[in-house]
Amino acid sequence: MYLRSSLTRRRMLLGLAGVTGTAVLASCGSTSTLPLASTTTLAKEPTGYGLGARFPDGYNSSTIMAIGSPQRAPYVLLGSDGWPITENVPDSIELIIEHEGATLGPLTINRHGEPGSTPYYPLIFTPPTVGVYTVTLNGSTATHLFKVKEPGDLPMLLVGEQLPPIETPTMINPQGIEPVCSRFEEPCPFHQLSVAEALKQSRPIAVLVSTPGFCQSDVCGPAVEVLIAAIALQEHDWSVIHAEVYVGPNNNDFTTAPVIDALGLPFEPSLYVANAQGTITEVVHLTMDQREVTAALATAV
Repeated sequence: MYLRSSLTRRRMLLGLAGVTGTAVLASCGSTSTLPLASTTTLAKEPTGYGLGARFPDGYNSSTIMAIGSPQRAPYVLLGSDGWPITENVPDSIELIIEHEGATLGPLTINRHGEPGSTPYYPLIFTPPTVGVYTVTLNGSTATHLFKVKEPGDLPMLLVGEQLPPIETPTMINPQGIEPVCSRFEEPCPFHQLSVAEALKQSRPIAVLVSTPGFCQSDVCGPAVEVLIAAIALQEHDWSVIHAEVYVGPNNNDFTTAPVIDALGLPFEPSLYVANAQGTITEVVHLTMDQREVTAALATAV
């Protein structure tokens, strides 16, 4: 979900579900770097599929893709009506990446997604240079363009940087945020300490920025539940923080919370994982499932 400066709820809660064209990197596979020799393997014919972007690609919004490190961008398959397909999609697709005459792929991208959510395909690769990249669905005419920039030209924090000591709201000290947690059933268990406090505990840290009660799509809705499930399976002790996006949405105050500026986020949800020293080891933006979140957590221990 993109975040806007307008104070109207309708304008601020703009989802990614209908945006066309994008690529995502598979969390359970190895990463690749252009240029590599292409193969001649052909995918099964994906007749009628289009590619739908679930990340800012530089055309639908400012890009989040940077050179020099593995980049993740989620794809969905689109039907002939232009809407994401939610059922009966393949277990994997093959994508080909082209940039300045170099070709990478076909790359096999496995299906991801929680039950009841739109299936997506995460593609991971390391862009070597800035510019425009083309992704093609193998065996199809479906293509998508996205832009890649220098890391310093992106607003958000990246892997390798330090997590800042943010005074995120807690149940004891809500910092003027109401509600502290918009989860429907009850507040989630991740509001016991702030990011600033977590950085003093010498434990791996997970920070999820999302607003489950004010989400209009299955991109951001399940993120809190996914993190709850993934953390429950961890063997190590973690400091886990969930931070809401808006100051007072129940009172039509859609001013963004300080955590948004501190992390440089123009959208949600976003998961930041850091090691015990506070160094960011993985970031997962927008649509995510338990497999990807579990893999992200593993980078910090």
